[in-house]
Amino acid sequence: MSRSKIKFDFTPDPNVLVALTFTAILPLDALCELIDNCIDSFQSATLSGQRIDSPLIVIELPRPSELSRGEGIIRIRDNGPGLTAEMAEKIIRAGYSSKNKFDSLGLFGMGFNISTGKLGQVTYLYTARKEETEATEVTIDLGEIIRSGNYDLDAYRTPKRDGIERGTLIEIQKWWPDGNSNSQFVKRLIQYGMPALRAEIGRRYATLLREKKVRIVVNKENCEPFYHCIWHESRYVERRGWGQIPAKININKVIYNQRKCSECAADIPPELDGCPSCESSYIRTVEERITGWIGIQRFDNATLYGIDLIRNGRAIRVGEKSAFFEFVDDFKKTIYDYPADSNYGRIVGEIHLNHVPVDFLKQDFIRTSQEWIRAMSFLRGESSLQPKQPNADRNESPVFKLYQGYRRVRTFGKIDMYMGYWDPDKNEPRRIDREVEQEYYEKFLRKEPGYFDDTEWWKLVEQATTPPVEELPLCPYCGSQNIKEHDTCGSCGGILVPKNCINPDCMQEIPKSALLCPICGISQTPKIEEPWTCAICSTRNTADRGTCADCGSLRSAESTMSYDYLRKHSNKSDELSLPGCSVLLADGSYSSLVDVHTYITNGPIIPYGQKESIPLVIFKGEFIEIFIDKSHMVFRNFRIRPEQMIAAEVALFIYDMNKQLSVKQYQGQHTLSNIEWQILKGKWSEVLEDNPEKIRSDIISFFNMLKESLPDMLDGIVADVFDDLNEDVKKALVINMMNKGEDISRIGEMKQDGTFLKYLDEEAVSSLFQAYPERFFDGLFWKTPYSQISGLPEAVIAPVRSRIKHTYGNCLADISGFARDRSPEPGISQRARMSLEYLLQKVAN
Repeated sequence: MSRSKIKFDFTPDPNVLVALTFTAILPLDALCELIDNCIDSFQSATLSGQRIDSPLIVIELPRPSELSRGEGIIRIRDNGPGLTAEMAEKIIRAGYSSKNKFDSLGLFGMGFNISTGKLGQVTYLYTARKEETEATEVTIDLGEIIRSGNYDLDAYRTPKRDGIERGTLIEIQKWWPDGNSNSQFVKRLIQYGMPALRAEIGRRYATLLREKKVRIVVNKENCEPFYHCIWHESRYVERRGWGQIPAKININKVIYNQRKCSECAADIPPELDGCPSCESSYIRTVEERITGWIGIQRFDNATLYGIDLIRNGRAIRVGEKSAFFEFVDDFKKTIYDYPADSNYGRIVGEIHLNHVPVDFLKQDFIRTSQEWIRAMSFLRGESSLQPKQPNADRNESPVFKLYQGYRRVRTFGKIDMYMGYWDPDKNEPRRIDREVEQEYYEKFLRKEPGYFDDTEWWKLVEQATTPPVEELPLCPYCGSQNIKEHDTCGSCGGILVPKNCINPDCMQEIPKSALLCPICGISQTPKIEEPWTCAICSTRNTADRGTCADCGSLRSAESTMSYDYLRKHSNKSDELSLPGCSVLLADGSYSSLVDVHTYITNGPIIPYGQKESIPLVIFKGEFIEIFIDKSHMVFRNFRIRPEQMIAAEVALFIYDMNKQLSVKQYQGQHTLSNIEWQILKGKWSEVLEDNPEKIRSDIISFFNMLKESLPDMLDGIVADVFDDLNEDVKKALVINMMNKGEDISRIGEMKQDGTFLKYLDEEAVSSLFQAYPERFFDGLFWKTPYSQISGLPEAVIAPVRSRIKHTYGNCLADISGFARDRSPEPGISQRARMSLEYLLQKVAN
């Protein structure tokens, strides 16, 4: 069969060319744009009454080795209804916008051009419809279009390819050369690693994947849907004035109805029968229906909480926090509602806002739109979530209700619905260890029965408020129950806990507590022939003595100053411990990391032979362990803080470990007081000083140091970095330059040498890290290995890199957010300090 030639108009709209020039998009977002097109095809088929059995999207991505050779291909294929030639022309034409803006993910036609153009120079599109005998194919060669200036494309009607009866196929190849702003774009996509890509796609399209409305395969492996680890909706807490508040609240509510023009999407007032903008008489009623759920995660976390906001099956915002947990009052003051009392949150959810418009990159909903404002008013109300704040008494929103039940975790167990265990010493519930939490969560991810559902988790909630029932062992001889501590049966006298008689001529089984053998009459107390040392006064005693010749203590007496005794009579204090303690030394290096574990004793610490107690005892080995008596008079009467004494002891340890710095060159620098001050400042600045401005000043200094290094770190791509900045960042950049008296006419020169980077704000620097993490590690700024990790499979390396990026990114987000916040709470200040110290410790020399 011969091919017939037709023409497609590919001339872009001038406004779209401007958008394409200044648009920055992440590689994963570009891939998702193409996935959205496939999903839209399934949606359009459903709306037109066509049935698509087992909707499937197959993605093939090149290997890193292929990219390094300039080879490989990106292929995205769906088994949807396919496109007519006219539809295909519109989709590839930059600036085309579908009339149906309400039922699809892709609001803008130029998403196809941006995504494919970012990934490669040449895009091939093939589409076939079941009812047609021919398919449509067209090749878009951007390099040739740029060179020729001709936007006409040759498209063809051609016989269908074998195996593709219907559906659409997109192939992207010929990667952009070095020097082009998109030269590293496809490489960055592949560097995510296939497991990370599948996981992210599984999160963004979780609802569609879970409901089996589509299956997405990346390099022959399925993308598994993400599941929130939440309590079942049958679980609840009880609160005065609220009654039972379930752990999951389902939402399905129409909050408003709009009249929209089907042609141009303009609003049509109730009194009109036609569109005032385009005069069309086709009117559509659009429901502002909010569906989904909000609920409580089974564990709290510093970052893994927040509500996913979804539009037509794709998560636009993952773990959204500020929209729900911050409130700006009438005086423009931000009230931070959640988390309360700590930095850990557990409110999560999935909310579908199909009617709310999004920006053209689908990074966020348009928060100035009336649709967004009405949705937030319904979901979280028009007041702070805190019940004593103004207008909170009129707040009846679902988030407000859930917040009242779960804003704090103060009592572990059923009261606050949190896992724990019963501490018999304290006679109260205690929090479960986070390692146990992590173990349970990993089993949840593996979907193990009892852990994927909340059965096993709930057992830990119940055990926290239920003192364990003492076991009553059964007698193996008569079947009677006995007290656990008894070694003989109270009914028949049978031996429950046996031992053998020490007489070698007897060796009969006798009760463990027996002092004399009932068979041979021999004493069961072994004779100790060796001399022994008194644990109290260290006096050496002869073997026949039962008490110490010097102090009179029993031979079995335990020293109250011994490690074992102190450990049994004290409790660990996380607040006074120093995990990974390290300080900046006089020579500019950081001291070796040392873990300091601090314990609060249950009573005074009194050395042998003394009448007065001492404040603390320290044990030094693989790590430092400090036992401190917080009731000592030095803390009660002399206003000395435990933190100060602990810092002094640790400072002495670090000083002794670095005695080589006690030379004239560092005179006055390598001192106990300087080291102690660094420890206090680094760990307990909020506790002892309570000065957020100092933290903010240190953060700004850190960012200044980082920005000074950026031109070298981003060498070779600084011009591309500038081009990728969005308009808001560029505006802020110009304002910062003007505020510092810089000549803004030099912006072109600064773009080339990278000096513009020092005028970026902290949030923009954090965004640069997210875009180019490989430029910050391996000694370029931080000494942590990243790109240089080798010798392991990609499947192993990718999650490690992802975790490194996640850790550093969270720390940068903490400190950049703190720098903007003018009235931080103490807990937030402490978190910012710890994040800053972590980032400083990793700076390369």
